[in-house]
Amino acid sequence: MLKLHRLQPARLLASPRRRPAAITATFTLRLYSTPATNETWQSGNLKLSHVVGVSTPPLYENTTGRLLRDLAQTHADHPAIISVHQDVRLTYAELDRRSDILAVNVARQLGIRRGDRVAVCSGNSWEYPVLQLGLAKLGAVLVPLNPAFTDTQFHAALNNSQSRALIIQSHLSRGRRKTSRDITGLIRAATDGNLLPSVEKVVILDSMAAPPEDARMYIALDGERIRPFDSLLKWYSAESAADMPEIAYLHDVAEDRKYANEVINMQFTSGTTAMPKISCLTHRNLTNNGSLIGQRMGITPTDKICAPVPMFHCFGLVLTNLAILSQGGAVVYASETFDARSTLQAVRTEQCTGLQGVPTMFSAELELKDELKKGGHELLRKGIAAGTSIPVEMMNRLIETLNLDQLTICYGMTETSPVSFMTAPGDTLERRCETVGTVMPHTEAKVIAPNMEPGPVDLTPLPVGKKGEIIISGYLLQKGYHNSPSKTFEAMVADPANPEKVWMRTGDEGVMDEFGYLKVTGRLKDLIIRGGENIHPLEIENVLFKHPAVSQASVVGVPDPKYGEAVAAFIQLHEEYHPPRTPSGTISHKPGPSVEEIQAFVETNLGHYMVPKYVWFVPDFPKTASGKIRKVDLKGTALSLI
Repeated sequence: MLKLHRLQPARLLASPRRRPAAITATFTLRLYSTPATNETWQSGNLKLSHVVGVSTPPLYENTTGRLLRDLAQTHADHPAIISVHQDVRLTYAELDRRSDILAVNVARQLGIRRGDRVAVCSGNSWEYPVLQLGLAKLGAVLVPLNPAFTDTQFHAALNNSQSRALIIQSHLSRGRRKTSRDITGLIRAATDGNLLPSVEKVVILDSMAAPPEDARMYIALDGERIRPFDSLLKWYSAESAADMPEIAYLHDVAEDRKYANEVINMQFTSGTTAMPKISCLTHRNLTNNGSLIGQRMGITPTDKICAPVPMFHCFGLVLTNLAILSQGGAVVYASETFDARSTLQAVRTEQCTGLQGVPTMFSAELELKDELKKGGHELLRKGIAAGTSIPVEMMNRLIETLNLDQLTICYGMTETSPVSFMTAPGDTLERRCETVGTVMPHTEAKVIAPNMEPGPVDLTPLPVGKKGEIIISGYLLQKGYHNSPSKTFEAMVADPANPEKVWMRTGDEGVMDEFGYLKVTGRLKDLIIRGGENIHPLEIENVLFKHPAVSQASVVGVPDPKYGEAVAAFIQLHEEYHPPRTPSGTISHKPGPSVEEIQAFVETNLGHYMVPKYVWFVPDFPKTASGKIRKVDLKGTALSLI
């Protein structure tokens, strides 16, 4: 389950580029409303935690293929995709043509038809949006796979999704060190009908990390079932495309609205459970969510947005590709996998106006002081921060160092396509740092009494200012979890007052103010109960982020014989700091804070009952594909240490 950005109040620096009040008012009037009237919300008179987004602009009721076709006519020669590490630039017209040809060849060569699943495993490259849009044109279902998967995870993902084809890089980068992994075993499994019975064809997508000879070696294993990616684009030219009857078919499908509600993406949720669920998302889900995100960001055809976030995740596919392309902007891929230095260099060489990322990415970029001194980021202003909580101190540094004064904050989950709440560039810095913004257009949200027990759910909204579970309704809700009706029934609750309305339970705790701004206070399941006191890990984490030596922090609850649960904190220090002792036991030449100092810092800012009983310094954190820290792993580590 994707959990996007959550923020809490803290001291803010003044921005030299704070938006004028007139702009703030414009965004408010155009984008926000309530179940009662606009005036109720805007005047701060909202009484119940129940908001409904405006119904303008109208929802897009056609397919993703039709959207790209329209964009290609409007922005034909405008850059759409810029892959810096591949030295490839695609205009909107080229992106449209290549995705047309790919769709035809996927059907001809791989035997894929509308509704069939095609798994794709790749880093960031120009090929990814061509695949994303080409498969959507065909009506096939994109199943993005994380390149960091183990062979066991690959097998499970391919079998659970029942993918008929696998498109994969010949070598896969793994982890932060960008080591490559040979996929011979996986290829052999894919051609073995017993291990992966649904997979009929494999396409080798050449990786920047591997020579073409490696791809030919894999193809030699089974020339009938394995083929190179180039074969899917072998008729690429404007003349040959015009002669293909299949192209006319694709355009006819794009014009038919009945296909808009068909599934085109099966996304593995990024929750921290051992077996992630598979969320089924439609043309209508994704094109509208992407377009509305791009509009709220203020994307225009003059924008170039650098996107180091992974394309196998909805942050890359929706918040980046669809959000930017739907508004006529250009997407810039700096590197195959995230590299902070390559990202800053791409921003400089391409004169980017925006930057996407999760806090760990922004943190790594801010650590590169030598690269930042070179400049070249003066045009930066827009972007999205998502994935997990971002400390206010980091937000201030992003504004002061990288000029990101229009950085927006998103909240959502994979199952809601994914964004349901978002700040606007015209929101005050306080609003953008203390909340996740207001509800998106065509979206309805409530905060209800939390109830994690099985059984009926009370959908009555709580008064504003009261904490409870966030629930979401609207066009953005998934069709359901693949092959899991029980999980679907558990998460998607029918409204007894309106049988046609369904609510998605997020499992997140939040609080809404009288203006409709939402503050996410944490995961309900992460709540720590110490001696009868409810402790929200996010509160402690936000205080820890304020310590000058702390780069990242995560707090979990562990068993305690006296209080039931105790607070345990894992801390990663800034690069210039070191833990009090190095692994060898010697004192560091520039020691960071001690355990006692961290505990005193929390007590000063929050009170004694929130002080971590345990503090451990770590070099890095285990993370999900979305960049969220895997607290379940940290809990396991804590239990082994106490």
